[in-house]
Amino acid sequence: MRRAVLVVSLCLSLATLADAARAASGALAAAPVRVAITIDDIPDHGDLVPGFTRADISHDIIKALKDNGISGAYGFTNGTFMEDDPREVSILKQWLAAGYPLGNHTYHHLDLTKVSAREFIKDIARQDRLLLKLASFSPLIKERHMFRFPYLDEGNTLAKRNAVRAYLEKHGYRIGQVTTDYFDWAWTDAFTRCTRQHNDAQVAWLRKNILISADRHLRDSEAISARLFNRQIPQILLIHVGVFDAIMVDDILKHWRSQGVQFISLDEALADPVYAINPNVVYDDGRDFLAQIAMARKVDIEPLVDTTYTIDNLNQMCPEKPSAP
Repeated sequence: MRRAVLVVSLCLSLATLADAARAASGALAAAPVRVAITIDDIPDHGDLVPGFTRADISHDIIKALKDNGISGAYGFTNGTFMEDDPREVSILKQWLAAGYPLGNHTYHHLDLTKVSAREFIKDIARQDRLLLKLASFSPLIKERHMFRFPYLDEGNTLAKRNAVRAYLEKHGYRIGQVTTDYFDWAWTDAFTRCTRQHNDAQVAWLRKNILISADRHLRDSEAISARLFNRQIPQILLIHVGVFDAIMVDDILKHWRSQGVQFISLDEALADPVYAINPNVVYDDGRDFLAQIAMARKVDIEPLVDTTYTIDNLNQMCPEKPSAP
């Protein structure tokens, strides 16, 4: 009964979801779409809802990856759990035991725009030391030199950007770029609020529409890739280790498989030469790799971006009542 009541009460059939996605957004491109799956903020992301623990969430996402034949998915880790609940190191071990390598997402999930390059680099090194402590548990720790910038923010000055990239290169890191992102974190936040308010209608809407949103963002990434590179590149999906991901990612992956999507490892994706490009641009908001390339080349990709499901709209769902003074 641990999660059964919640999951059953939310359950919509995969067939219904797939039908809704096809009706609203059509099938994905005819050419095979190759997608690498990456998971941020391990071991914890977002708030919990009754019936779920952090370990449950990781277990369910890992199971979804396994059930869909996905290998080589990278998890990106933070370390602040050591200050709150060091026992959550067992969740990192859970991912390693499942055969999924762990990369570095900084210890404190820092935003490079808001801190100095020196502070940011120290935080990378601190997270590396934490991961290295797991070397005796799994040989996969040798694959830990994969880095992802928190908030997809590579800094608001070229000096910061270059300093961090120089450090990463010197220490053998590769950058785990992102090209497709349906803002799962905003869906998780909305789901958590609506669940706490017992707003079943809004929860059902979220379950139905997140799959459509994931489809549209993946299709957008394919269109933008064609515009920027005149060909399709391997896409790199960003999701988080959140409760709504634990509930929905299996349905999304199964639907994509039914549409002919081919899942590949992050290593396979990064082998494409486009990922050797340094866009060398600065900005003060998070931008994925394709948006950075477009910015560097002064290519307008806005007409190719679907805006049906925006972060602002999701943030307005099931608003929390202000606390009484």
